[in-house]
Amino acid sequence: MKRVFILTLAIITALTTTAQSHFTSTLAAKAAKGATIYGTVECEGKPLEGVAVSDGYQIVKTDKQGLYNLTSAKRNGYVFITIPSGYEAMTEGTDVVPQFWAELTADPQTAERHDFNLRAVNNDKHIIVAVTDIHIANRLNDQTVFSESFIPSLKAEIEQYRKQGIPVYSINMGDSSFDLYWYDYNYDIADFRKTLATAGYPTQMFATMGNHDNDGAVPYGPDVDFLASAKYRKAFGPTYYSINIGKIHYVMLDNIIYRNQVKEGGKKGKNIVGSRNYDIAFTREQLDWLAADLKDVDKSTPVVLAAHSPIFRYANYMDAPVAIRLPEEQQQEFVSLLKDFKTVHILSGHTHRNRCCYGKRDTTKPEIANITEHTVVAVSGARWHTSAFGGPQIGVTGDPAGCKIFPIDGTDIKWYFKATEFDSSTQFRCFDMNQVRKYYQENGEIKVFLNHYPKRTNYANFKGENVVMINVWDWATDWKISVTENGRELEVVRKKRENPQYMVTYDIPKRLWMFDLNTKSSAKKSQHPHMFFVETSSPNSTIEVTVTDSFGNTYHQTMERPKPFHANMK
Repeated sequence: MKRVFILTLAIITALTTTAQSHFTSTLAAKAAKGATIYGTVECEGKPLEGVAVSDGYQIVKTDKQGLYNLTSAKRNGYVFITIPSGYEAMTEGTDVVPQFWAELTADPQTAERHDFNLRAVNNDKHIIVAVTDIHIANRLNDQTVFSESFIPSLKAEIEQYRKQGIPVYSINMGDSSFDLYWYDYNYDIADFRKTLATAGYPTQMFATMGNHDNDGAVPYGPDVDFLASAKYRKAFGPTYYSINIGKIHYVMLDNIIYRNQVKEGGKKGKNIVGSRNYDIAFTREQLDWLAADLKDVDKSTPVVLAAHSPIFRYANYMDAPVAIRLPEEQQQEFVSLLKDFKTVHILSGHTHRNRCCYGKRDTTKPEIANITEHTVVAVSGARWHTSAFGGPQIGVTGDPAGCKIFPIDGTDIKWYFKATEFDSSTQFRCFDMNQVRKYYQENGEIKVFLNHYPKRTNYANFKGENVVMINVWDWATDWKISVTENGRELEVVRKKRENPQYMVTYDIPKRLWMFDLNTKSSAKKSQHPHMFFVETSSPNSTIEVTVTDSFGNTYHQTMERPKPFHANMK
């Protein structure tokens, strides 16, 4: 019994050290009759009026004295504020999680006080760094690669904005950890918060929850989604909340309902009691809260929602129509909450690939014409495997690992992709298909791999001479591409095709080197819709490739051929 008590105490102590710190105000505050949570919101010792405060169910606002009162059952275990425009929440030391929430510590019947302290800042012009699927698991040297590759790359990119005095913030769309390995490698979502601090992450981070940020040791049952999020809530606080930065209203959502049902097959980690399955949907409580949150937001205010799994996508990944990836009974309700706003952007991850989906392209759904969704490639690429095998940091589409940068000026929102291993002036990679075919024909490992996975693309049989394939990493339907050879414009054809570099940087090392052939995950052909093909007149001619993005920015490469193909090609 004594050992159990000591272990429990150790667990509680470990969790408490990651809980959000509390600010104690000198402003007078008294709980109203029946209130179970109360406190103040201030800046430089002066009360702030009209700040929204919530327990995740109800929303109240501070009065002239900066005072709020909530009658709460305290189910979520926290109280949080919606940071008003022109202010920032504090951070402590090297921690990058803003202190906009406080952990509840008293029983549901006891009134407890929690105060919040903000600082004034001019953030009408600001930068958002959208990161997702970081997947730190304390394996494959992931913490070191994250700290020594991604962090310096991000710091270098945002330095230009810092020099101009422009505030920079990050929004993390989830899967920061990896539930399968929490207990195998002693690294869970609370450890990720510590990694951000020790790695020197360069901005405040507002986080959302992904499916892999749930605790797989919680068994399937009526309340598994809530219970499995306990460690996340302890480390990062609310699973849904809102903030204002400048003239933009941001809302962080949780569209993963964790199930963790017991099913046959699948990977089993230490202490993992189910299949870690989930539904892409919102809880009833969250939709009710979202309606209340958006009620007081002016319809001319741009709204940016962040969630882990994409909510919209082109049905065939190429163009309209747009599919809404929510249960049928939630689709209309969700869209109705947003349809009257002039501009809505959604930030998502989960798929480990870049996508930009414009609701306005689907004329059969006028109610989503105001919505643009940005699905962002994983910071971890192929979950850190390719870098662990000595290759480049690329993901399932062959796109490089990275993040998306949103420069925002008032209500004007722009964006661009930033690859970890390239500067932002590089937005595509060119393949000499003569050389790709030759590599596939001569490489023995590819032959062995394709014997095991015959449905994958065998570029040894590629038809066409002197063809160049161009992978435009963040292609959107309003981008343009131009290719010339000796001043002559070439016809460019867009196709869904597999990226040959992914097979040699991920599949072959993972399956052949690690003797991991008994899996179906590499069996499917992995085709992607941002591949462009041109046929040239000679195998040795130089071509000029120019890509123009949504905002008229141009990206240019001169491709000298023959261009060798290999795992680490640029």
